[in-house]
Amino acid sequence: MDLVRPTSGSKRVAAGTLLAVAALLAALALSAPKASAATCPSFRVLHNDRIGAAVLPAGSYTITTAATISCAQGSAFFTRFLQDWDGVLPRPWTVRAQGSGKATFNRGGAFGFSVARQGREEEESGPSPSGRLCPRPFTVNVEKTLGPLFFSEGQYLLYQPPRTGITCRRASLLFTRFLGTPGTQLPSPWRMRSQTATFFRPQNPTRSAFRVEPADGTS
Repeated sequence: MDLVRPTSGSKRVAAGTLLAVAALLAALALSAPKASAATCPSFRVLHNDRIGAAVLPAGSYTITTAATISCAQGSAFFTRFLQDWDGVLPRPWTVRAQGSGKATFNRGGAFGFSVARQGREEEESGPSPSGRLCPRPFTVNVEKTLGPLFFSEGQYLLYQPPRTGITCRRASLLFTRFLGTPGTQLPSPWRMRSQTATFFRPQNPTRSAFRVEPADGTS
């Protein structure tokens, strides 16, 4: 049987066909829809705050997340970072300030989400995941250590976390009591989450809780 061998011309045609297919695949890959960042519903910061070097004035913020992070996750991360007592983010998160009211949060060197303050007309819209800010600041007149946290003299803010049953007046009375307790331990049965300076009763940590934060956003 005679074998038909490809000629040099047919080789050139085959090579040209392969190049054309490769170019088509590359074009399809470039034109294929890619996962994109998401712009999330408004998030409210209750008072002038800061996270590390990022300065965040009170108002409503737009959160833009990476494709790998949902709006719910971005909101939860931002809430957590705002509540952190010392402004130090958990690894591998880092924050990059971009001027007043703007910041980008990266996770392990990759973009995680960014926040940007909206215009004044949007400041009062929507609830805050941080809870309710009590209207009157609390003054610490004598420095005090409670557990691992040191409360220097100055102004502090009291928060009612979501679903708590403790009023602002009750929170103020309890904090006064804790500051006046001898030693550094809280009176039983109270406990504290030192990362966010949240005081709670273990029997019902949601209903019996309030949070303290330095008025200037730093510890």
